[in-house]
Amino acid sequence: MANYLPPLFTRLYVSMIVALCASIFVTLYFSEQFIEQSDTVDFYEDTYYVFTEIKSDLNRSGLTPEQYFNDMLLNHYHFNIEWQKQWQDKAECGECEFLNKIAGSFIYRLNDEQLLAAYPLDGTKGAILIGDQAPASLLFENNDGKQPLTLAEIWHEDPGELIPFILLIVTALAIGATLYYPVRQLQKQINQLIDTNQKFGNGELNARAEQAFSEPVNSLAISFNRMAESITETVKENQIFAQAVPHEMRTPLSRIQLATGLLRKRCQQADERELLDNIDCYIDDIDELTRQVLTFSKLNTTLSQEECLKACQSKQLINLDEYFKSRVQLLNQKQQLDQDQAIDVTLDMEPQQLECDPVYLRLMFDNLLKNALRYATSRVLVTVAVGGHEKHDEESHLVISVDDDGPGIESQHYDSIFLPFSRIDRSRSQQTGGLGLGLAIAKAATRRMHGHLEVSRSELGGARFSCRLSPVRLAMKNCSGTG
Repeated sequence: MANYLPPLFTRLYVSMIVALCASIFVTLYFSEQFIEQSDTVDFYEDTYYVFTEIKSDLNRSGLTPEQYFNDMLLNHYHFNIEWQKQWQDKAECGECEFLNKIAGSFIYRLNDEQLLAAYPLDGTKGAILIGDQAPASLLFENNDGKQPLTLAEIWHEDPGELIPFILLIVTALAIGATLYYPVRQLQKQINQLIDTNQKFGNGELNARAEQAFSEPVNSLAISFNRMAESITETVKENQIFAQAVPHEMRTPLSRIQLATGLLRKRCQQADERELLDNIDCYIDDIDELTRQVLTFSKLNTTLSQEECLKACQSKQLINLDEYFKSRVQLLNQKQQLDQDQAIDVTLDMEPQQLECDPVYLRLMFDNLLKNALRYATSRVLVTVAVGGHEKHDEESHLVISVDDDGPGIESQHYDSIFLPFSRIDRSRSQQTGGLGLGLAIAKAATRRMHGHLEVSRSELGGARFSCRLSPVRLAMKNCSGTG
């Protein structure tokens, strides 16, 4: 469910806006209720004064209510005053909204701007109705009541009409700015930590987080830096160890080779010479293993800025069709001599060029092809294609695939097959001639070319290893082979 939610800070900003709007509306609602109650009480007090004046006049004049309201002019009270001969409490104002009953009087709402008070008159069945006169609001009508006024005219005539709205906007902006600034600062600090984490994860072991943050982000940055220091120290120790061991092993291997050479001159029996031949084979295997360990260690070493610059300068524009044909011919001949088995290698690609470091390209392709030749039954297919964009686009994906018709690899081993010295089953053990580092070296070389190496099931029945370089600079050649 979390995948369908927006990012944390997006939710936080939306929550701030919702909470701000909700608080404003709740405040306005209760304020309106309070103001309405206050207006009702004020209206009652004003109309009750008018009612007592009219009641006193009636008692002094001795007139009936009908005669009094017909003869008297009551415009000076600034209220609409009427006599209701028959009054039955709330039933007499069916179109009004009953609000409250105060000291025997009934208060009604005629509309948003007008109230009505009904005062039953003692000794009669009627009531005196006192209501507000219709207001001329500047927000809706001008003094003629014909044409709505603009905001500028309202501000000029009666700025008090707009003060509540201005106060509301200023309050919303003040609260919003107060909340937005610290949240925005927190987002920037967390984004900086994320960026540092990504750099460190991509191999920049010198990347460190700033510690001039506010708490608790500062504690998180300090914890990250401590972890980065520990990991960097461990990686450097492992790299030194991995590069030192092969070098140190070469000296005793050379001495063993010298000793076997001296023994070979003295040995005359066939079984002794066969034993020395086996020792030489073991020495060659160990020498090849140390060479591969050293290569794998160098490929996984973090490059400095100067080394990165040299790596960029070492890139060359390679004719892939000619390069792969020469590598296939060389490796296939060597494989036939070692295993005494002919493997049909098919190269399916169009003439094209790739700008990259030739060392990384050779390590990637040679190890994939050696692996395919080692486990193939009779056929290997090498495919080079451009995917993701049109072939004339210079920013395209180059996919180099090597398929074999061997036993293949089960899907649960797709990740572990690239681990150093990985042994997944008997068909891919050291007895077949592999040392367990070829695919690991191929993956590391692909990573140095900013690509991705993956394994899947081949249509030939065996395994398919696909190297995807994205994006790469591709230069298509014409059919005549010119660059």
